[in-house]
Amino acid sequence: MLKKEILRKACFRAIDNILYEGTTDVELFNRAFEIDYLKDEDVREELCSMICSSIQQNKFSELKVHKLGHVLVPKKSLSDYRKCALIDVYDEIVYLTLVISIADEIEKMRINKSKDRVFSYRFGSFKGKLFDSKFHYTAFRQRTLEKNKYTKNKVVAECDISNFYDRLNIHRIESILRSNPKIDVDIISLINELLLYWANRDSYGLPVGSNASRILAEVALIEVDNYLISKGIDFCRFVDDYRIFAKNAFEAYSNLALLTLKLSKEGMFLNTQKTKVKDISNYNKQNLSSNVNNTQNDVTFDEVDDEHPNLPKIIRGYSGLIPSKFRKLSNIEIEKLKENDLDKLINDANNSMLIEEKAITTIIRTIIAKEEYGRLTELPNILKKYPQFIPYFIDAVIKCEGISKEDLVKIQNHFEEWMTNVDVPEYIQVFLVRIYSTSLFENKEILLNSFRNLKRNSGDYIGRALLESLDGKLSRGELLEIRDYYYRADKWEERQILKMISSSLSKGEKRAFFKDIKIHEDDYFINKIVKDNGNR
Repeated sequence: MLKKEILRKACFRAIDNILYEGTTDVELFNRAFEIDYLKDEDVREELCSMICSSIQQNKFSELKVHKLGHVLVPKKSLSDYRKCALIDVYDEIVYLTLVISIADEIEKMRINKSKDRVFSYRFGSFKGKLFDSKFHYTAFRQRTLEKNKYTKNKVVAECDISNFYDRLNIHRIESILRSNPKIDVDIISLINELLLYWANRDSYGLPVGSNASRILAEVALIEVDNYLISKGIDFCRFVDDYRIFAKNAFEAYSNLALLTLKLSKEGMFLNTQKTKVKDISNYNKQNLSSNVNNTQNDVTFDEVDDEHPNLPKIIRGYSGLIPSKFRKLSNIEIEKLKENDLDKLINDANNSMLIEEKAITTIIRTIIAKEEYGRLTELPNILKKYPQFIPYFIDAVIKCEGISKEDLVKIQNHFEEWMTNVDVPEYIQVFLVRIYSTSLFENKEILLNSFRNLKRNSGDYIGRALLESLDGKLSRGELLEIRDYYYRADKWEERQILKMISSSLSKGEKRAFFKDIKIHEDDYFINKIVKDNGNR
């Protein structure tokens, strides 16, 4: 087992990283209030001592981690989703501590950064951060474009791995780690047991959204990368996204076949729908330079998310998600969009059974460019054909200064029925909760009624999301009603209810309730909240 000093250093670094970036990059999840406890030096020390001691006992049962929740989050198309992990703050500290303690050795196993081949999540020593900020998706794209322009290669193969995180073999990751004699075998065993526990012993899958998972995912491709180099194949990679360069089509297809074969031996397969072979012999250099910072759906790679200012550039831009942020239009864009026939765009959308993502963004952008804001009320029905774009639409409405109050009410009424529909996917309901939490659409009654009508099978996160949206908005009577839900709540909801009670009820009412709570020896944050209220 690793020395305690190494574990403590890894644990404090894990805590610092969570304070800086949160537990996940999945935008659907709000930053958990539990993270704020980590600012307290006494809490940091207490957690670090607890977690390091549990790791050193070298028994998985002593880690006292929880089962994972999951929410499906849309990616680039109507049928493409990521299964995103709702990971507990305590669990993420444990997970990160284990992985960070061996991350230096993992980085040494990878292709050296100086080779400019692998641009994803290069581990190192940085304040608050885990990864080198010089290596990210934009840098990967830039390097790809440079190689297109300045090498003798005439063809490039673009490909990525199908369901990468979901299909990673946990035992193969374990085997690769064990091949390095400098990596502590006890830590490897604990990581393996933790991943198998979260995967329900299925042997496949890493929790999506965690920085610890990002480090381990890179482990899975170490041997693949080395194999490509041994074959003299010229390539660049960012996570599961490969670019393979070749002198001609035959060489490109041959190299693709070699990559496919190697991946299959590792239990992975290319996404055939996204595999493309392109002629770059006559690539326009001017276009290359102008396109490097552009992405799909009018979102730039380096665009800062106001709600997540600490989210590193290495994460922004590669999530592959349908955009949730509306970017302000430039004057040039406005003039071009004004040329569109808005009536035709909307009629075509209404009359079609399905709708393309580009059609939705074009309609929204055209309405705003032409300042015909009232027509935004026509969009909710169209969005039923592509509900993944609800966040993008709402963000556009929020940023639209010219829309009337009457039109806002119409839009609000359109979405209200979706809040009470049990068949609406959880991620849509969570985004709708966000809508009714904004100052523009704020409606406490809709949120409260949605919580009252919540079913236990409604999802892993929607209950917590609703409670977060109601925090600080409830009357005493409403808060007492929420308090009564405590004994039917899951751990995420329990903590949020306790937080709301502790900040809003009188000392007498709080004391009586907290004294009645069953002691949760395995939940640090519940114990902490209760203790802070003078009851333990």
